[in-house]
Order: sequence, then structure tokens, then C-alpha cells
Amino acid sequence: MLASCISAEFIKMRRAPVWAAFAALPAVSALIGSANYVANLDLLTPGWENLWTQHTLFICYFFLPALIGAGASYLWRLEHMGSNWNELMVAPVPARDVFVAKLAVLALLDLVAFAAMTAFFVASGIVLHVPGAFPVASFAEQVVLGWIGSLAICGIQLVVSMLVRNFAVPVGVGLGGGILGIMAAMGGLGYVFPYALMQSGMNSNALVVLDAPHIAQIAVLSVVYVACSVAFASAWLRTRDVVAAK
Repeated sequence: MLASCISAEFIKMRRAPVWAAFAALPAVSALIGSANYVANLDLLTPGWENLWTQHTLFICYFFLPALIGAGASYLWRLEHMGSNWNELMVAPVPARDVFVAKLAVLALLDLVAFAAMTAFFVASGIVLHVPGAFPVASFAEQVVLGWIGSLAICGIQLVVSMLVRNFAVPVGVGLGGGILGIMAAMGGLGYVFPYALMQSGMNSNALVVLDAPHIAQIAVLSVVYVACSVAFASAWLRTRDVVAAK
């Protein structure tokens, strides 16, 4: 049943413009980050690490959390239209499968953004002639760990979009969560707060220590937040029967 739900979600999203947004927005962040890097070379030590901090500055804290919010709203958009919510409530499909299917699609959208971010970062470094050997191992670790951390945001934003019919509100929640993530990281809660896990995993501010215990903590807590989101959404969908607005 889960496979059928995932397939149905992909069919609904097949020609959705949100795919292009997840691929294109990292380009904007890369342009801003590259411009900041070049403009501050008198203060920054030229190298891949400092280019990375500039590239991830905006996408981690502002762009991607809000974009995930938009993606989550789009995934619930059809269910919130007309009487579709009532039809969902009586469909012979487990509530958990409905939510997990949307989570799988959102995670893939998120992965598209990370792949685009990676491509733009490498291309920017080549164009800007960044000195030094490319740090393959550490870069791959930060990208993978950042994506794992971002899954916590995906789970929470899907819950918000499930509860709120308005498309823009979850986007604002994502943006606000990213800003709170900055504060949490600065306050020493970067390894705990859900909207800071992605930032910490990517070491976007070069202030965290990605040793084995912290890597494990980011991964485990991300799984915990996702599991809690699935559990809450499943219980809510099983017990609620909201009449959709006409």
C-alpha cells in the first residue's frame, strides 16, 4: 500500500513547478555566496572551506527551510481543495502511508536541492580558482549529514502543512524556523533543535565540531523528529475528519 501511495504522489507531482524551484534556488544562493566570498577576500582566507561557509549562509538559514515549507504545502495542496479532504478520510489507505508517501517525495525534492547545491558549489570553486585541493571526504560528509538533518525539517513542515490550509503560512514557519535555528546554534543547541540540525550537519558557520558523537547525535535526532512527525500525523489523520471548505 505504501508503494502505491508513493507512486500516486509522484504522479501528482510529475509536472509540478516546485521541482524547478528546488533545483534553481540553490543557484541564487551560490551567486550570493560567491559574491560574498569575492567581496570579503581581504578578510577571508582563500579556500574551499570559506567558500562553503558563504555558499551555505543563506540556503541553510533562509532559502531551504522556506523552500521545504513550500514543497510541503504543495504536497498537501490537492487534499485541501474542495471536498478532497473528506475523500481522503474515507479512503481505504492507512493514514501512516499517506503521510510517509508525502515525506518520501519531499525528501527527494530536498535531495534535488542538495544535488544542485553541490554542483553549483563545485562549479563556483572552479570558476573562482579557489586554491587548495578539493576536500572530497569532509565535503561529502557535510552534504550527506546536512541532508539527513534536513529530514527533520521535512517531517515538521509536512505536519504544519497538514494542519494549515493556507499555502503561505507553512513557508513562513519554515523561514522562522531557519532563523530560530541560527539562534539555537549560537546558543549551543545546534545539535538538538530540529531547524538547526541541517545547519550543524553542513557546518555552515564553521563553528561546530563534526566528531563521531555529534555526527551520531544529528543523525539520531533527525530520525527521532521524523518518527515523531509520522506518529503525530498518523494519529491525527486517524482521529480527525475535517470538512473541507467549498
